[in-house]
Amino acid sequence: MKKVIVINGSPRRNGNTLRMADSVVAGIQTVLSEVEVKWYDLYEFRYSGCRSCFACKAKDGGSYGRCVIGDDLSAVLDQIADADCLIVASPVYLMDVSGQTRSFAERLCFSLGSYEKGYRSLAKKNMPVVTVYTMNALPEMASYRAFDNIEYFLGHIFSLPRRLCALNTYQFQDYTKYVVETFSELEKAYWRDVHFKDDLQAAFDAGKDIAGQLHEG
Repeated sequence: MKKVIVINGSPRRNGNTLRMADSVVAGIQTVLSEVEVKWYDLYEFRYSGCRSCFACKAKDGGSYGRCVIGDDLSAVLDQIADADCLIVASPVYLMDVSGQTRSFAERLCFSLGSYEKGYRSLAKKNMPVVTVYTMNALPEMASYRAFDNIEYFLGHIFSLPRRLCALNTYQFQDYTKYVVETFSELEKAYWRDVHFKDDLQAAFDAGKDIAGQLHEG
C-alpha cells in the first residue's frame, strides 16, 4: 500500500489551503483504491526550525541524515522518511510560505541534504512532491521566487515538486466585520466563483497524475 503524507501549513482547518490539498488527495484516491493518507496540521504541533546543532551531519553517533530535535515534529519527519508521496500545502504570508511551513522545511531538508560531494540527498527514495500555495494576491503580485526557493530544496532531496496555486483567494467569511479598503469583496467573490473551482480541479487532476506515477512505481 502506498503512503501519502499531507503537510498542512495553514492555521485554518477548513480554509482554501486545506481544500486544495484535499482535492489533490481526492485525485489520488480515484486512481489508487488502496492508499494510506496521513494528514499533519503544523499549527497543532509545538516545534521549532533548525537549531544548527549539526547532529545530522556528525560522523559518529548514529544521527547522520536525521534530525535529532525531540519535539512534536520528530514523528512527522519519521513518517515522511518512509512515504511514497509528499504534499506540502501553505498559505502565503508576507510573500512567502507560513512560518510553520518554513520551519518544517528547514528540519526536513537540512537533515536530508548532505555535505558529501555533490550535496548527495540522503532520502530513501525520489518520491513525487506536490506543493500547494494559496494567496490573497493577484497573478501579477504572486511571490513565485519564494516558491522557487523551497521547491529547490524539496526537489534536491526528493524530486522536482509539482506546483499548484490558488490566487486572489476569498479571505473572510464576512467582509463587513473587517477593515478592508484595498480589495473589493464583490470582485473577490466573483474571482472565487469563476476561478477557484478551476484551481480545485487542477489540484484533483494533479492528484490523478501523481497516482499514476505511484501505480507505475
